[in-house]
Amino acid sequence: MVRFYIARHGQTLLNSLDRAQGWADSPLTEAGKQMAADIGQKLKGIDFDAVYTSDMLRAVQTAEMILEAGGKGGVPIEKDARLREWCLGCMEAENNAVFIKNVSDWLGGIASFAELNQRLPDVAAAIYEHDTTGMAEPFQTIESRLKSVFADAVQKDGMQGSTDILIVTHAFAIKTIFHLFAPEQLSGLGKVKNASVSRLIFENGIFSLEPDIQL
Repeated sequence: MVRFYIARHGQTLLNSLDRAQGWADSPLTEAGKQMAADIGQKLKGIDFDAVYTSDMLRAVQTAEMILEAGGKGGVPIEKDARLREWCLGCMEAENNAVFIKNVSDWLGGIASFAELNQRLPDVAAAIYEHDTTGMAEPFQTIESRLKSVFADAVQKDGMQGSTDILIVTHAFAIKTIFHLFAPEQLSGLGKVKNASVSRLIFENGIFSLEPDIQL
């Protein structure tokens, strides 16, 4: 059995300014640092066999603080660009209300987060099609890079009985992970909050996902 603890990073400067944040990066706020420390305290009973994080500053900072708060500062962190957030292209650092309205307009109107989550591939396609920077990715590319992280981790770290792995990544990336492994749970996922933790279990060749677990 392999247990992946999938955390979203703590609050960042751009989060606090209500700005959309994909490949645009910003450091954790003091509140964000405390969120990361709180996760570390709650997970301190777990001896992580491996830690993987997006290569974005906010994710790396969160992973470092989780480990430090949990007394596991010596566990190495492997930075992996495949765990990056979606690139939002020309919508990077846009006001969130404007970002959501634009995406909704492109898709003919979205009434709720539940509908946005259910239409995740359409959302990615709309961002990709309307991007003027040439940096946004098709949904299939995002899916492929995220799925490969877990497949590789199972092969590398999951062959020695029970294994616990910490993953620190981003909101849309986490929604994509749900789309891959638990699509029936997407509509009820809502907004992925800063420092939320979900658990993905791989056992007997099957992945199962538990959203926003209570630590």
